[in-house]
Amino acid sequence: MTTIILLLFSINSSYFLKLSPGVMSQGLGGVSIMIDEGLSAFHNPALVQNTKVNCTLSRWLYSTNVFSMGACFKNNSIGISYLNYGGIQGYNEYGIPTNEFNPYNMCLILARKLGLFGVSIKAFGEKIDDYTLYGVCGGISSYIDFDKISIGAKVDNLGKEFAQNTRIPFTTALGLKFTLPRSIDIFIESKLPDLEINIGLLYKYQNIRLLLGTKYLRPQNLIGEAELGLRLSDFDFTSGLLIEIQNYEIGYSFVYNELSNAHQFSITFTPYP
Repeated sequence: MTTIILLLFSINSSYFLKLSPGVMSQGLGGVSIMIDEGLSAFHNPALVQNTKVNCTLSRWLYSTNVFSMGACFKNNSIGISYLNYGGIQGYNEYGIPTNEFNPYNMCLILARKLGLFGVSIKAFGEKIDDYTLYGVCGGISSYIDFDKISIGAKVDNLGKEFAQNTRIPFTTALGLKFTLPRSIDIFIESKLPDLEINIGLLYKYQNIRLLLGTKYLRPQNLIGEAELGLRLSDFDFTSGLLIEIQNYEIGYSFVYNELSNAHQFSITFTPYP
């Protein structure tokens, strides 16, 4: 995925804070603020429907792995994420191999639902060789359900990085969910300032949910320009499958991009359906 390439080589932006974990999220084209899969601390703390525990493992290009875990109980939610790029060989200014290093990111989120709103606080750290970042940020979100139409909004990553005083990637998101006949849900979401558009479709049949989606992310060199830019490499095409087995739900999603593919596996436990 293009986001991982940007993530590794644009360390000053703490880009990993913008990533949305979860099989449902990735299977629906990156939709996040309109879904509840036990990762509400990451997605939208105002949308906590049931007590859930979610564990998700993501495999992205090369040896990049992301482990995410979330839990929701009553109006509270918590999330933990660990992103590891695997071993990378280091070189000095003369091109001579030095030591191997293992870049990683970690994030801990605590969140609470307050009526129609949700608030979160996030502690994060990032290490790439001898370059280290750490800081604290927060966000506020909302979710309103009008039966057949739901609306969600979020302002995230308001805070400070302490070690290098780098910029935290402030984001805003607005989303809609349309509940259609025959167990079909349509999701539309947009995020700024990088102009990301997410579109997803969910179809439920008995204990199975099928996911389809696409994501458009405006290239970095076009941000702030009038030109939209529509190249195949700017789109992700996604799909997924969720199967309920008693109090458990097992999920898999696949993300295709012209540059790489990504896989996510998850298991969600709901003790009180």
